[in-house]
Amino acid sequence: MKKIIILFLLIIIGQFAATTKADECLDGDCDNGIGTGFTEEGKIYNGQWQDGLPHGFGKLTISKDKYIEGRWEKGILIEEKKK
Repeated sequence: MKKIIILFLLIIIGQFAATTKADECLDGDCDNGIGTGFTEEGKIYNGQWQDGLPHGFGKLTISKDKYIEGRWEKGILIEEKKK
């Protein structure tokens, strides 16, 4: 049972650690600036971008009531802002 729980947690964590890249820029500069981008997974990232990846402070909206806000480096969440 412990192995199943650990595997489940690793899968959940892996979803957030995966590199986030915009498939479509909705507003602003999603290459090297500040903008809002839509991912193929249906997530929306709003914040700072560098080389087409979230880089700097931003907010990743996963669903209507779920989001992650924090500091990103090369598309990977480095530090989550306390809620």
